[in-house]
Amino acid sequence: MRLGALGAFGVLLGAAACDGGLEPDPVCGRGFVGACGTAHYADTLPDSTDAIFVVAFPTFPQRCADLLAFPPTFRPFPPFALPRPYSDSAAYALPLPADRYEWVVAVWKKQGSVTFSTADTALFRVAGDYRDPADTAQRGVVTVPTGAAVGDIDFVVDFGNLRPVSSYVACASR
Repeated sequence: MRLGALGAFGVLLGAAACDGGLEPDPVCGRGFVGACGTAHYADTLPDSTDAIFVVAFPTFPQRCADLLAFPPTFRPFPPFALPRPYSDSAAYALPLPADRYEWVVAVWKKQGSVTFSTADTALFRVAGDYRDPADTAQRGVVTVPTGAAVGDIDFVVDFGNLRPVSSYVACASR
């Protein structure tokens, strides 16, 4: 069957009108402000897993109180949880105001109630963080521009290497 000129024009017009309408929305969609990337999972998910959060700190924490401080240091609140299931990888979009962030980190949370005290450090582990692409031995710094998003902020969430926050700063549980 042969399409006439009018039929061919209609097919072209219809294809142009779709403009990717069936494609999934990009993680860092138009108008989004923050950081976007992919969390890649490694090793076996612990049975005691409650959630995995992605958080951003404008400055690297120096004290336990810095880790547990909520807005404006601990952004956003409540923290952005990566979608389940935790296998292979997950795209994420972390809404953040324009600023410079010295530590973008994946935080694994054990099942249990949060008390908003230093005792909470027993529930949280650092599961991975954004690394400098030019030198992966260094933490990466993320700069969110005004009114825009920054992409490719990728990291590995390593369930076999969950590190207590005391690996970074001294925290005394009460």
